[in-house]
Amino acid sequence: MPSARPLATDRLCWALDVSLLGSPVVLRQTAGVFLVTFVLLSLFVSALFALEGDWAGLWPSLGVLAAVHLGLVVGALGVMGLYFGNRIAMAFTLDARGVLSEVQEPRARKAAQLATLLGLATGNISAAGAGMLACSGARSFVAWKQVERVRFDDARRTIYLARGWRTLAALFCTEQSYPEARAWVERVCKP
Repeated sequence: MPSARPLATDRLCWALDVSLLGSPVVLRQTAGVFLVTFVLLSLFVSALFALEGDWAGLWPSLGVLAAVHLGLVVGALGVMGLYFGNRIAMAFTLDARGVLSEVQEPRARKAAQLATLLGLATGNISAAGAGMLACSGARSFVAWKQVERVRFDDARRTIYLARGWRTLAALFCTEQSYPEARAWVERVCKP
């Protein structure tokens, strides 16, 4: 899909505040993380109850696990809305090699570092892991050669870069940057 055609400029850069609760890709990925975690923990708990032969205790335990996960989802949405004010500052750079997206929000870095430290201090590996993932996801690069499909959402001024079923990056654009970013991606990634 990537093209060898030279581009008119060396790179295209822009920054903007991305809506957390108004972005389908953010909500979908957040739901996916919690769903996968719930399914894996449910399978683990079910296996433990199966080994013990205690089928009567399985359903109440899964109910408690579901309630805890629901509380975590509500908490995560609350953090997005209250702590981050439903916005996170991001910057994007397109060049001949690919796309660089960076979280520019200082509060996001502090929250990720705090989650890592608290998780390590309390022995909560899940919290520490989530904090480390958040730190590593603050800056990501996708090479054009990785991109197999592109989808343009003109109404939300968002460009989705995908490989197979997986979205590699969502480029959130300003009103001014969207036409130029779209033209750039269309030149580099041919259908």
